[in-house]
Parts: sequence; C-alpha cells; structure tokens
Amino acid sequence: MRRDIAELFELDPALTHLNHGAFGAVPRSVREAQDRARASVEGAPMRAFRDELPSALAAARESAAAFVGVPAASTALVRNVTEAVGVVLQGLGIGPGDDVVVSNHGYLTAGWSVEARGGTLRTATFGVDSGPRDVVTAFASAVTPRTRLVVIDQITSPTALVLPVAEVAAAVAPVPVLVDAAHVPGALPGLDVEALGVAFWSGNLHKWAYTPRAAATLWVAPEHREAMRPLVTSWSHGLPFPERFDLQGTVDHSSWVAVPDGLAAWAGLGGWPQVHRNADLLLRGAELVREALGTDSPLGGIPSAPCLRLVALPEGVATTTEDAEALWQRPHGRLRRASGRVRRSGLPPARRRALQRRVRLRPARGRAARGPRRLNPMRPMSAGCGKIDRPPERCPRGGPAP
Repeated sequence: MRRDIAELFELDPALTHLNHGAFGAVPRSVREAQDRARASVEGAPMRAFRDELPSALAAARESAAAFVGVPAASTALVRNVTEAVGVVLQGLGIGPGDDVVVSNHGYLTAGWSVEARGGTLRTATFGVDSGPRDVVTAFASAVTPRTRLVVIDQITSPTALVLPVAEVAAAVAPVPVLVDAAHVPGALPGLDVEALGVAFWSGNLHKWAYTPRAAATLWVAPEHREAMRPLVTSWSHGLPFPERFDLQGTVDHSSWVAVPDGLAAWAGLGGWPQVHRNADLLLRGAELVREALGTDSPLGGIPSAPCLRLVALPEGVATTTEDAEALWQRPHGRLRRASGRVRRSGLPPARRRALQRRVRLRPARGRAARGPRRLNPMRPMSAGCGKIDRPPERCPRGGPAP
C-alpha cells in the first residue's frame, strides 16, 4: 500500500492487508467521526438521545439509501445482513412447517437463522463451474409448496460469484426473495435494487464502503414494510417504517451516525473509478497467483465479483479444515513473531516502522522462493481485494477446492 494511503488508516504496517471483505478497514477520519458521536452522547446523554440522535440517524439513513440508489423511506439501518435476515424471518413469521431456500454458496448464518426458528432449509446446488442458467434452474427446482422465502447472495461470500438475482426472482415468483448483498455496496457498480424484482435486499456498508463496523441497510418492497419490525422493541415502537428501526434503547448508535463520513471517505478515495482500477489489478494478481501455483481457473460462466476472486490451490493442498488452519497460521505466525521482535526492539518509532515494512516485504530465500510459500498464502478460500474465508468442507461442490 502506498505510504500516503496507508497513513489514512490504522492498519498494522507489518501486515499486507488482503482480506477487506470480511470486516473492512475503517479510515482514521471515520473512526474519529465515530469517536465524536460517542463523545457527544457522553457529554449530554439526555440531550443526545432525546434531541440529537433522531435527526442524526435520519441523516445517516438518507445517506445510506442514496448510496445504494433507493428512496430513504424504503430503507432501514441495521447492523449487518445477518440481523436483516432475522428481521425478515420474524416479519414473515417463518417457523416450523415452513421451507426456506438457500444455496450451497450462501453465507451460513442465513441458514442457521432459519433453523433457529424451526424452519426447514432446502438447498439450491450448483458448482463454481456452472453457468447462470444452471443457477436459475437450481433455485427454481428447490422451491416446494411450503416455501415461504428464497435467500440468494448477490455476491457469494465463499466463491466470489455474481449470481443472476433478477432471473432467479422471476423464476421462483410469487415466493418472496431476500437478497444477501453483504459484499455489494461500494463494490458492485451499476446496482439497481428496485429493478431486481425482489422483496428484500440488505447490504453491509462496513465491508467495502469504509463506514464503521455494524452498519448496513435493509431495503424492503412496499407490500412488506408494515410487517417489518426491529428485533428489539424499544422507543421507536409505533413509528412507521423505517423510523421504527432507529432508536433501540442505549445501544451504541455511533456506527450509524458516522455512515455519511464513511461514504464520503469512499468517494474521496476514488469512488467507482477506483473500484474499476482495483478490479483490474485484482484480475492481474489472480492470474499471477494461478501461474505460480500451476492451477487453472475453476470458474464457468458465472461472472466474478469485481473485488473478489477465486483461485484454486494445487490438488491435495488444504483439503480439511485443520489443514486450512495450519496453512493460515504458518506465514501469519512467522510474521507475527518477527513483528513482535521489532516492536520490542526499543528503536525509535520511525525506525521500527521501517523495519516492519522490511519484515512484510522480505522475499523468501532458497528453494521456497520458487514454490507456493513465496506467495504468502492466507486462509485458502476465496481470495480477493481480498476475501479469504470459509473452511473447504463447506465450500460448494462441483468445482475445485477454492
């Protein structure tokens, strides 16, 4: 990372930050804005909760809605997509006797939320080497007369695929569709939520759009808004959607209040032109990794996400969860130990930072320089600008282990 860009964040300079998709990275200015929001509450709690927070949260909601291109009246603030899934399941009254369709590429917490309420999961199964038509067929085939909801990832977390949401929604109609768009805001250009033909759409703002963590949007189609309630009933009870989601007791609202600051930081760092540049860089980087590993692309006709990329490991590498964990720990543990020695060295801060950068960039030596270790692999799953996640045993079948 360029030094002038690195100074905008608070990331450990001894690490090369590859996994932006899991938890994001909060710019220093956005963290400071969140701190100011907390300090405002602490300075005058009564004034903050009674007078200031309602208008600040309304402004944050409007900012988030504009960012994803939907009306503010259609969009509530939630903490993450998993919370949004719970809201939808609660609003639809899903429980024992109800089927919910997910895919074998879906984020696991959606399915767990269904099972926790007594619902039955049905899985639309397709491989990473499938085509868009296969995806539509898989979802349509999984629907039964008892199906109350279909959940589809717009960008799949473990496999970095952009699924044909609108086509699936049309194929399973009139069953309502919930879109898990956790990786979409700030990372997928050309978004038109209202044109997808779905009932619910939720995206995280803290992954790619630089807001504080625990900031996400939930868009709801008009016919379902009255049934949607926050999971915690508090002082916003009785208000219309989406205002009823705003004030939830004494939880920390600062991540929401600082949403406009995060979105402004995203725009200030280049916005969509920078996303396109990052996507081009990632594509070239993925090809270099594949060439070094000697593996082919595992993909078929489903497009890849701009800021995530799937790279197959050599046959037999990290075939179990334990092997994957060991592969993750090996380079990370070495770097952690080396960085710790630098921090304890007693050198001046500027010298320590320089040494930490050398630790991070130090090339491998000997035979290892010609093998996979030279690439400093992280947890061996879907890799992107980058996302590296999900144990191999939980990855979709039908393609090489990612």
